Amino acid sequence: MPRDKGSGRNQKGPRTIYIRKMRFEEAYRILDKEIQEAFLKGETLVEVIHGIGEGVLRKMTEDYIRNHSYLKVLEDAGLNIGNPGSTLIEIMGPSAEDLKKYLK
Repeated sequence: MPRDKGSGRNQKGPRTIYIRKMRFEEAYRILDKEIQEAFLKGETLVEVIHGIGEGVLRKMTEDYIRNHSYLKVLEDAGLNIGNPGSTLIEIMGPSAEDLKKYLK
Protein backbone atom coordinates (compact mmCIF):
# COMPACT_ATOMS: atom_id res chain seq x y z
CA MET A 1 0.00 0.00 0.00
CA PRO A 2 1.61 3.31 -1.02
CA ARG A 3 2.12 5.87 1.68
CA ASP A 4 1.19 9.50 1.11
CA LYS A 5 3.76 12.15 1.85
CA GLY A 6 2.93 14.31 4.81
CA SER A 7 1.12 13.21 7.89
CA GLY A 8 -1.50 10.74 8.84
CA ARG A 9 -3.79 10.43 11.81
CA ASN A 10 -4.26 6.92 13.12
CA GLN A 11 -7.47 5.96 14.89
CA LYS A 12 -5.33 4.61 17.74
CA GLY A 13 -1.95 5.82 18.88
CA PRO A 14 0.00 8.96 18.17
CA ARG A 15 -0.29 11.27 15.19
CA THR A 16 2.16 10.17 12.50
CA ILE A 17 4.23 12.73 10.63
CA TYR A 18 5.81 11.12 7.57
CA ILE A 19 8.83 13.06 6.29
CA ARG A 20 10.86 10.15 4.91
CA LYS A 21 12.51 10.76 1.50
CA MET A 22 11.68 14.49 1.57
CA ARG A 23 14.03 17.37 1.02
CA PHE A 24 15.16 19.14 4.20
CA GLU A 25 13.11 22.32 3.64
CA GLU A 26 9.89 20.48 2.83
CA ALA A 27 10.36 18.08 5.75
CA TYR A 28 10.99 20.97 8.18
CA ARG A 29 7.91 22.84 6.99
CA ILE A 30 5.67 19.77 7.39
CA LEU A 31 7.18 18.86 10.77
CA ASP A 32 6.60 22.38 12.09
CA LYS A 33 3.04 22.60 10.76
CA GLU A 34 1.99 19.19 12.06
CA ILE A 35 3.52 19.60 15.53
CA GLN A 36 1.91 23.03 15.92
CA GLU A 37 -1.44 21.56 14.83
CA ALA A 38 -1.10 18.66 17.29
CA PHE A 39 -0.15 21.10 20.06
CA LEU A 40 -3.18 23.30 19.40
CA LYS A 41 -5.49 20.25 19.36
CA GLY A 42 -4.15 19.10 22.72
CA GLU A 43 -2.51 15.92 21.43
CA THR A 44 0.31 14.58 23.60
CA LEU A 45 2.14 12.11 21.33
CA VAL A 46 3.55 12.42 17.82
CA GLU A 47 5.61 9.91 15.89
CA VAL A 48 7.92 11.33 13.23
CA ILE A 49 8.86 8.84 10.51
CA HIS A 50 12.15 10.18 9.12
CA GLY A 51 13.84 6.99 7.93
CA ILE A 52 17.42 5.97 8.59
CA GLY A 53 19.47 7.03 5.54
CA GLU A 54 22.31 9.44 6.30
CA GLY A 55 20.55 10.80 9.40
CA VAL A 56 19.86 14.31 8.08
CA LEU A 57 16.12 14.25 8.79
CA ARG A 58 16.65 12.55 12.17
CA LYS A 59 19.10 15.31 13.17
CA MET A 60 16.70 17.99 11.91
CA THR A 61 13.93 16.42 14.01
CA GLU A 62 16.15 16.28 17.11
CA ASP A 63 17.23 19.91 16.60
CA TYR A 64 13.60 20.95 16.23
CA ILE A 65 12.72 19.22 19.51
CA ARG A 66 15.70 20.79 21.29
CA ASN A 67 14.58 24.28 20.16
CA HIS A 68 11.03 23.88 21.54
CA SER A 69 10.83 23.58 25.31
CA TYR A 70 7.40 21.92 25.26
CA LEU A 71 8.66 18.92 23.24
CA LYS A 72 10.49 15.88 24.60
CA VAL A 73 11.82 12.71 22.95
CA LEU A 74 10.35 9.62 24.58
CA GLU A 75 13.10 7.18 25.50
CA ASP A 76 12.68 3.40 25.47
CA ALA A 77 15.06 2.87 28.44
CA GLY A 78 17.57 1.06 26.23
CA LEU A 79 15.13 -1.72 25.38
CA ASN A 80 15.27 -0.92 21.63
CA ILE A 81 11.50 -1.17 21.39
CA GLY A 82 11.10 1.68 18.94
CA ASN A 83 11.79 1.94 15.24
CA PRO A 84 15.27 3.36 14.42
CA GLY A 85 13.70 5.23 11.50
CA SER A 86 11.26 7.14 13.69
CA THR A 87 11.22 9.40 16.73
CA LEU A 88 8.40 9.41 19.29
CA ILE A 89 7.77 12.89 20.70
CA GLU A 90 5.83 13.89 23.79
CA ILE A 91 4.09 17.26 23.62
CA MET A 92 4.08 18.73 27.11
CA GLY A 93 2.12 21.69 28.41
CA PRO A 94 3.83 24.96 27.51
CA SER A 95 5.37 27.34 30.00
CA ALA A 96 3.81 30.76 30.50
CA GLU A 97 6.62 32.26 28.40
CA ASP A 98 5.91 29.87 25.53
CA LEU A 99 2.21 30.68 25.63
CA LYS A 100 2.92 34.40 25.38
CA LYS A 101 5.22 33.78 22.40
CA TYR A 102 2.66 31.66 20.50
CA LEU A 103 -0.40 33.75 21.32
CA LYS A 104 1.02 37.00 19.93
